[in-house]
Amino acid sequence: MKLVHLCYAALGIAVARWIFKREAVPAPDPVTRLRSSGLL
Repeated sequence: MKLVHLCYAALGIAVARWIFKREAVPAPDPVTRLRSSGLL
């Protein structure tokens, strides 16, 4: 059961890193990225 949770955690981290890497390419400025996402 713990192995399944570990796999889910690793998958979540991988997806989060992929999304961050993909979004960080067009807008290197974090403020611009947050504003374009509608968080700021």
